[in-house]
Amino acid sequence: MRFAVVHKTVSFLLVLTSTLALAASGELGPAATLLFLVAMAGSWFWEPPRVDLRRFERGWNVVTVGALLAAGAHVFATGSLLQAGTWFVLFLVVNKLYNRRSSRDYMQAYVLSLLEMIAATALDSDLTYGLFFLLYIIFATWTLILFHLKREMEDNFLLKYEEGLTARPVEVDRVLNSRRLVGGRFLLATSAVSLAVFVGSTLLFFAFPRVGFGLFFQQRRAGVAMTGFGDRVELGHFGTIKDDPTVVMRVEFPDPAQRDRLPPYWRGIAFDTYDGRTWTKSRTDRRRGRSGRDGFIRTGQIRPEDPVVEQHVYLEPMETRMLFGLTRLTGVSFHDQRDVLPMKRRSVHTDADGDLHYDQTDAIAFRYIVRSQPQRIAPEALATPLGAYREAVRGALAARRYLQLPDGLDPRVAALAAEVVGDAQTVGEAVDRVERYLHAEYGYTLELRRDERYAPLEDFLFVQKQGHCEYFSTAMVILLRTQGIAARSVNGFHGGTWNDYGQYLAVSQGDAHSWAEVLLLQPGESARPRSGDGVPLPGGVWMTREPTPTGPGRASAAGFWTSAAQFVDSLRLRWYKYVIEYDLQKQLAFFERIGEAWRKAFGDEPLFGGRSRADARKSGERASPVGYWALGVVLAGFGAFAWYRRRAPAGPRAGAARGHPPPVAVLYRDLIAAYARHGHARAPSATAREFLTALTEAGAPDVDLAARVVALYEAARFGGADVPADQVHKLGRAVRAIGRRPPPR
Repeated sequence: MRFAVVHKTVSFLLVLTSTLALAASGELGPAATLLFLVAMAGSWFWEPPRVDLRRFERGWNVVTVGALLAAGAHVFATGSLLQAGTWFVLFLVVNKLYNRRSSRDYMQAYVLSLLEMIAATALDSDLTYGLFFLLYIIFATWTLILFHLKREMEDNFLLKYEEGLTARPVEVDRVLNSRRLVGGRFLLATSAVSLAVFVGSTLLFFAFPRVGFGLFFQQRRAGVAMTGFGDRVELGHFGTIKDDPTVVMRVEFPDPAQRDRLPPYWRGIAFDTYDGRTWTKSRTDRRRGRSGRDGFIRTGQIRPEDPVVEQHVYLEPMETRMLFGLTRLTGVSFHDQRDVLPMKRRSVHTDADGDLHYDQTDAIAFRYIVRSQPQRIAPEALATPLGAYREAVRGALAARRYLQLPDGLDPRVAALAAEVVGDAQTVGEAVDRVERYLHAEYGYTLELRRDERYAPLEDFLFVQKQGHCEYFSTAMVILLRTQGIAARSVNGFHGGTWNDYGQYLAVSQGDAHSWAEVLLLQPGESARPRSGDGVPLPGGVWMTREPTPTGPGRASAAGFWTSAAQFVDSLRLRWYKYVIEYDLQKQLAFFERIGEAWRKAFGDEPLFGGRSRADARKSGERASPVGYWALGVVLAGFGAFAWYRRRAPAGPRAGAARGHPPPVAVLYRDLIAAYARHGHARAPSATAREFLTALTEAGAPDVDLAARVVALYEAARFGGADVPADQVHKLGRAVRAIGRRPPPR
């Protein structure tokens, strides 16, 4: 392939990669993305000599000014500087691709592509950005190397070889169209360079002090739009997301043996008020939780005799900021994420129902630790006489809201509940009868049918007799309330899929579930209300009940694609944990691990704290020879580099020996460029002396300065003379001021 075509191809690949990285963030939308891609494809053919770009220059200038004004108006109207700047940069990219005249235009396109990648960094933190970033590194290495070669051939080829080719002019275009300059081996070798650049940038990423974009704007990632997790939810929505595999949270268990110790109910939000169609919370007041000495915010009574199941939850950003954990939650903590940076504050608030709401200054995924204990229900609580239970609950003001019934409730609902409960003597017996009745008489389905003549609950109980979890939980809660038993509907998740690659439980939107919680009373307690933990009575305890019969739920596929999806999801988790959320506090922990590795290798005073060599000797430890071998390799590398530098030629000709043009040659090139700006271009075949003669005959300014530069250039090039660097520097300043002030004497 011709050199010019290769350079053009990799340049377009660079810009295309940055644009696709920006499109993957969802900021552009499908239509705009397609429009920009079509425009880029058209710019491939829009270039001289096929098109006279000067004819369209004025039109492009007018459109550019209009785009700038539109971007400014967007910022003024919405305050979104990032969004307006992103669209304007995209316009400039297309503008520059359609106005490619010289190497400078290509360089400006490269800079704009870098701005696109920076914008994509703020808008997209998914794993797809990491893939585009890796491609960008490879294409950028190819592009910059080829761009450097192209510019050197265009600017310096005639200068370096003019004296030896005076018989015939050098055709630079023929060199650029050569098929022998670059090939597969060249691209393969530069790919290795790209890998070295990527490794170096990775080391810099982990070593450079992390501050993050939080100093300038809030870093955000597209959240998961979940229906059913908020202060208001309409009946019937969970069935629409049962087949959605989007992962909502990933849960790691420090002790794998505890994974199956508790039922997989991931409690989220509880509702107490039902108006016939919608569940809401009558109380939305919240109080901020306080951390104890162990760093955990207490969310429930802790029983020392019961085991504690600890879960490390990595929660995706959601529209409603709720924390989830296995029922029964006893504490939540963020102590593994020390708030080193004041811009990254996080807090937890609890409400009257015991729900956990969180706040944080960034909008990335939320990672926390939650502790849970088994739900213990005393037999005496279930054996509470139904009459005594009703009297105690009605007498407690805080518990009355869990007896609320919607206005206009069909009388058949209460009659059905009375028939099902029958002659039950205890609260436990009444709850069991209602649950068994729903299991036996109603079916589970996701294909809901509705008769709009009836309210959703009445339609479910008396007409359809089929539904999903929301209908079953609502039916159980309302049936129990008509019989004086306090209950509430709870939304969360049930189950999850174990990921063998990442060793975590992936909970998806399809695992969304709704169930019922029933308030039980401990014997011997009065009916005084009390706050905290969502428990309205002293000694009261909420019992989880599952009214939904066994249903199909979300179809679990198996095979290659499922395994591949789990592998990609495990990579995505690692990307979020070790790249997106890598900040100063994680960096400090990283260096602490380096110090620990140093101590183990050398057995000496560690770099970042730890035990000294004396302590190691006392404990009988011996230093590993690996550290000394590593130190020897490093010292040998420095020695080899110093030996190479010593053998390299010194003086003014050292740069030429290492592949760099001598300073005098650079000075002569600047002289040619300076006179070209004043309309005195050098002929392609003219020697330095012929160029000086042409300047004298044309009456060019500062000819004496040009004569001094030409004399030094010829003396250095043909006579091997060493020109002092200070003299070259002084003449360089004078050359840049040609035509503006007298030359120095």
